[in-house]
Amino acid sequence: QLCALNLQTNDLATQLHYALFELNGGCGYVEKPKEMLVPKPCWPQPQLLLKVVTIQPISLFNLPERGEERPHLASSRSRLHDYVSELSFSRRPSRKLTQTAARAVRLLSVSVELYAIGGFHCVSTTLPPMSGETRQVVRTLRNAAGSHSRDGNVDGGVDGGDSGRGSVRNGGGVCDNFHPRQKLHCVAAEPMACVLRVVVVDEDFEQEVAYDTVVLGAMREGFRVIHLRSMLGTRIEGCYLLVHISFSSQVNAWVGEQELVNTLYEQRETIDHLQENISGLQSKVDLFAAETARLQSKLSERDGWPTTSI
Repeated sequence: QLCALNLQTNDLATQLHYALFELNGGCGYVEKPKEMLVPKPCWPQPQLLLKVVTIQPISLFNLPERGEERPHLASSRSRLHDYVSELSFSRRPSRKLTQTAARAVRLLSVSVELYAIGGFHCVSTTLPPMSGETRQVVRTLRNAAGSHSRDGNVDGGVDGGDSGRGSVRNGGGVCDNFHPRQKLHCVAAEPMACVLRVVVVDEDFEQEVAYDTVVLGAMREGFRVIHLRSMLGTRIEGCYLLVHISFSSQVNAWVGEQELVNTLYEQRETIDHLQENISGLQSKVDLFAAETARLQSKLSERDGWPTTSI
């Protein structure tokens, strides 16, 4: 249940909030899982199979240059631009850039992250996953080849040493390509309660420059474009990440937190039951001891033996 959320800053919590509540047609209400609506809620439930969403980045199109503002003002979340334009773009750049730095060819990477409300989740480069990492990074061909020079020039005129596969500047910006074998596997037990966050990072400044968030279970297979947003939350005009999405499943080889909770509850109930049995047995032992003492006393009085206590 959401009580209040400060939307003055488009921080991580706000980004995840918008992704979750875009479900159900964006009406502002999202139904809880059915397992949470029963008299004894039990969620997340242990899952035998985990859903795998494999993301293959292909190309990044028209990322704005440093210091450039290109808000897409046609989306529903941009209606406030006419009233508070600062919600769509910053009128005062946080950093003064020289013309050379602003137009320099950048080292870019794409970070893929998962944030789950519940259930096991991870991002892996292999299947089955070898760890529970929730973030992985892929780099463009230009970045991976390391052919970028600090003055903004590209050695030899071709990025990555692969003709036509590195960086291509067109009328709207730069097209960055990724290695065709770079794939990331997003694994989740509860995909409809898990938010995928895709972030473009300018590694020269170690700064996030564009992102988008979406519920993992709402994605569809095939070639898809992710319309990226600026860090203020407004979509960027003409800026897209082309990816290929495929689905599969993975056997759950991990013990989920719900299973651990159930085990703890069962152990606690067993301990309480044993303690009740011990208390009952101790009462019976005390009763038997008292009865034994009474009988010994009677026998001693009848036979004339002195009474001794045990």
